[in-house]
Amino acid sequence: MSKASPVSTPLARRRRGLSLGVTLLLAMLAVVGLSVGSTFVFSNLAVQNEFRRLPPEMQSYLRAQKEAQRRGETATTPLPAQPSPTPQPSPQLGPQWPPTSDLFGAGGTRTGGAADLRRNDGSSLPRRFGTRNQDFLRDIQQSLLQVGLLAAVASALLAFLLSRRLAHPILAVSAAAAGMAKGDLSIRAPVPSGERELAELASNFNEMADNLQALENERRQAVADIAHELRTPLAIMQARLDALEDGVYSLNADQVALLSQQTQQLTRLVDDLRTLTLAEAGRLSLHLGTLDLAGLSAGVVRDLEDRAGARGVTLHLDAPVAIQLYADAGRVRQIAVNLLENALHYASGRVQISVEARGNSAWLYVDDDGPGIPEESREAVFTRFTRLDSSRTRGTGGSGMGLAIVQQLAQAHGGAACAGQGPLGGARFTVRLPLDERGTAVDGSVPARLREAVTL
Repeated sequence: MSKASPVSTPLARRRRGLSLGVTLLLAMLAVVGLSVGSTFVFSNLAVQNEFRRLPPEMQSYLRAQKEAQRRGETATTPLPAQPSPTPQPSPQLGPQWPPTSDLFGAGGTRTGGAADLRRNDGSSLPRRFGTRNQDFLRDIQQSLLQVGLLAAVASALLAFLLSRRLAHPILAVSAAAAGMAKGDLSIRAPVPSGERELAELASNFNEMADNLQALENERRQAVADIAHELRTPLAIMQARLDALEDGVYSLNADQVALLSQQTQQLTRLVDDLRTLTLAEAGRLSLHLGTLDLAGLSAGVVRDLEDRAGARGVTLHLDAPVAIQLYADAGRVRQIAVNLLENALHYASGRVQISVEARGNSAWLYVDDDGPGIPEESREAVFTRFTRLDSSRTRGTGGSGMGLAIVQQLAQAHGGAACAGQGPLGGARFTVRLPLDERGTAVDGSVPARLREAVTL
């Protein structure tokens, strides 16, 4: 089977995205960065705007202060003073400085009184301009408040968009789950291409939905198959009883035998269903004990010789050495019987059963000289109610559950079953079972461990 490209597989698409924790961290950092960055940028713009509104003399003074601080010196340059006690009109500032020599001392603190000053744009400066300029600070505070509100709105908008991006896949899975709860097993959740955890959540949900849909389809098919299998013997019995009641047939030993045969087939069908259901659910009880696989196979061959002879088929046994198993003798016998009965339906004239011990396992082979099994159908034959020959019915070809039971019983013992091409030209069915942990292989040299996995 060709391996899918990593780009095209859902798992590869999920792993390309970031984890949900990293995404949330980046989202928080983005919100914080937007808030801090916008506050810094707009605050700087507000300060520069207020600075440009100051008189040129004040701008020069502040620049000198900043330059002195940059050099690590103390600025001693006072603000320009007007020697005349009488204010003179100015084309830019209107009234000049007050009678005091300056407003600030050498250290840049206020030393003078009040002045009636105007900015370049004509707006009035505060009366007590020599203070820390309360109006200037108030303007800055208002600008910061506006910037903070703007940053808060932008951050809230960004957080909303990010939360919607993260919540959308979860809401999609929730909607799909609600649809499945209403009985729509065909609904699937879209797999996002971003965050890895969300992609895995959607993919796991879809995988669960696929399994549920497959189980539901299998359940419906099983119910239909069981109804069909039960209908045939019941219809035969009902028709025969009606004929006896109407006097078409007289009640004799032959009619009783026919009714008994149909009853036995119904009983076996119900038993097979029960066995298969328990095995598939892992609830099949096994009565384990030591048994000889070679001796058990010989007994099965003897029991089926007459039936094989009636079909013109010869049974051959190849079991030269005793092989000990620690298993349920009744279930192992059921495996051998089911395989031989299946081979009798297809064989032209020869069926062979062979047993051997190899490694830590015992191997049971059933070969026939029939038409064989197509390679594409070798797994399907172990599915319940599967018949490769459409002409075979329950009456001519068994219940349709024999091979499914073989596989389930082998797995219940820690083994396996498979189908392939045999040396007689027909089908070969192989069953592997673990050897008795106290037993040995054919040559008496290889101890076995119960239920050790060996691949067929």
